[in-house]
Amino acid sequence: MRTYVHLKGDRLEEVKGEIVREQPLTVSVNGARFVTLLCSPFALEALVVGYLWMEKIIAGTHEIAGLTVSEVDGRADVVLTHAVELPTERILTSGCGGGITFRIDPRLFTRLASARRITPARLGARMKDVFQQASHYRASRGIHGAALTDGERLLVMAEDVGRHNAVDKVKGEALLRGIPTRDRILLSTGRISSEMLLKAARMEVPIVASRTSPTEMAIGLAEQLGITVVGYLRGESLNVYAGDAVDVGAAG
Repeated sequence: MRTYVHLKGDRLEEVKGEIVREQPLTVSVNGARFVTLLCSPFALEALVVGYLWMEKIIAGTHEIAGLTVSEVDGRADVVLTHAVELPTERILTSGCGGGITFRIDPRLFTRLASARRITPARLGARMKDVFQQASHYRASRGIHGAALTDGERLLVMAEDVGRHNAVDKVKGEALLRGIPTRDRILLSTGRISSEMLLKAARMEVPIVASRTSPTEMAIGLAEQLGITVVGYLRGESLNVYAGDAVDVGAAG
C-alpha cells in the first residue's frame, strides 16, 4: 500500500492504495546470463518457462532439469538437460517495459490453417471473464491481462505490467499444466503489436482479440500468417482487422 494525494475538483485528500509492482528478473541458462526482464513479481516460474519457449530455447518442460526463481534476488536460474547456444542478436520490442526478443523474424513461422470460429457475443463474454478474474488489475489498475480460451471458458489467465510478459506467462502456465495452446483463442487487454502477434503465431493461436488496437505491422503479419485479429472488443462491439474467424453475422 502507498499513500498519495488525490485531487478532484477543488477537493484534495490523502488516500492509500495499491500501486503496480515492477522489478527486474535476470534469467540465466546453464550458468550463462541470458536476459533481464522487467516484470510483475508473481507467477515468475510461468514467465521464465513461457519466455524460454517463445524464444525457442526449449521445446517443452521436459528439457528443464532445474528451475530456481528468487523474487528477493531478482534471479531465475535454469538448468537444461542439454547444452544450448543462446541467441545474442536482441530486438527491443514495442512492449511496455522495453520487451526483448531474439527470434522475431516472421519467416520462421508457417501460415496457420484452422477451422476455429467464434461469435462476437461469446468472444465478448470471455473478455468480460478476463476482467472478472484480473485480481491485480482490480487492486491497482495499470496492469495487463492475457488469457487462453477455448471459447467456452478461460483455460489460463495471467497478469503482468508488460502485456508481452502476460502472454509469456499464459504460455508458461499452459506448459506447466499440460494445456495445449494450438487452435485456441488468445485474449489481451493490451495493444496487439507485431511481437504480440508473433507470440500468438508461435502458440498456433488462430484468433487474437484485444480491448485496444492492433498495429499496422501486426495486421500485415496476421494476414500473412492466417490469424484473425480483433480490436476494441467491448461486449459484442468489436473491430475485425484481419481474418474471418469471427461470425459477425451470428448471434449468441
